[in-house]
Amino acid sequence: MAAWRSVTCVLRGKMRESWAYGVQSQHLHRCLNTSAHLSAGETWRESYGLPTRKTDYGPLTDLPDWTFADGRPAPMGTRQLKRLKERRELAARVVSLLEEVEEGKQGYVQQIEQEAEKVAEKERRRLKPKGKQLLQKSRQKHKNEL
Repeated sequence: MAAWRSVTCVLRGKMRESWAYGVQSQHLHRCLNTSAHLSAGETWRESYGLPTRKTDYGPLTDLPDWTFADGRPAPMGTRQLKRLKERRELAARVVSLLEEVEEGKQGYVQQIEQEAEKVAEKERRRLKPKGKQLLQKSRQKHKNEL
């Protein structure tokens, strides 16, 4: 006689019915799956530049399911409208973040220019050498030019 088994496993910590060799036994069993989740081709799709889930985007998701016979476009579905709205919000966020980056770049350039102006102003206000030091300095400049 062939052995058969029927297992009914409910929530964690509940009883489990087990049929083995035509005999029913009950014992405490925890239904806790510790194995890794199967990616179902997720890594393959990522390696080819495709979405991780096949329902994220693409022609099967984005294009309408049908059209009228005379060529008029079909009305958009609720999920398609939802995806369109999410993409518009994402695009608006990207634009605003890019504007912030541009403002930061401009602020950084202005800060560098202000520091350069401060250094030039300090150099201009610095005390000038007089007498022999002035003559020596002008002679050194003249020698460096030759």
